[in-house]
Amino acid sequence: MSKLKSMVTVNTSPVAQAVIGGKLIANDFSLVAANRRERELYAANLRAITDGLAARFPAGEISWTVPSGGFFVVVTVPFPVDDVLLEKSAHEYGVLWTPMSHFYDGDTPIHALRLSCSAVTPAQIEAALNRFAALITDQLP
Repeated sequence: MSKLKSMVTVNTSPVAQAVIGGKLIANDFSLVAANRRERELYAANLRAITDGLAARFPAGEISWTVPSGGFFVVVTVPFPVDDVLLEKSAHEYGVLWTPMSHFYDGDTPIHALRLSCSAVTPAQIEAALNRFAALITDQLP
């Protein structure tokens, strides 16, 4: 009887390597050039979300991060943010976000949430921020 041997690899899929290789060849081997469109898209989304928050919450009771890049903005509010509020937000306001409590240990209430802007358009961000602002306003004392 022969023994079957299996091989495990941690290498990236050859298909994925070929896609990335093709993109690099098409952009004169520049990662900056190869990612320009995506960087511009994500930067526009990030601006849309931070500018939209500034327009809706000018008084300073609500604050948020203004990252130099990335897909997320962390919003700080004057009330605890938890999964119960997330469920209410989803069902009643049509807005999803991540409670920052998911990133911490312990039972201390966290007054922050993370908004994502990677897989949406500026128009979708604008509409969602209107619904998000209604949720926040309804939660304020």
